Amino acid sequence: MANADEKSKYSEPYPWKPMERDLIFKEEIRSLFLWCLHCERTYKRGEFRQIGNLQMCPYADCDGDTVVDAWEWESVRDAHPKYPKIPEKGDIYLLYPERK
Repeated sequence: MANADEKSKYSEPYPWKPMERDLIFKEEIRSLFLWCLHCERTYKRGEFRQIGNLQMCPYADCDGDTVVDAWEWESVRDAHPKYPKIPEKGDIYLLYPERK
């Protein structure tokens, strides 16, 4: 579950707009942030672009959706513990190290 520092920045009980992924996946909400597999950037849970019936990554240059392509930020941090607890908006967080 999201920690107290993250929660204090938002109003309760649901600080985000309803997301289809939270209705489809009954996983524990570990973070108030999601990470996009397509653009490798993060966004606050509840941020998205509505395109027709799809909830898409909020970054205009990204074609990822918030159901399949969004990962819990804490799941990404499990593999990269040096990544910040509260990610910077717009920063790219690589899932795999760059190849040389």
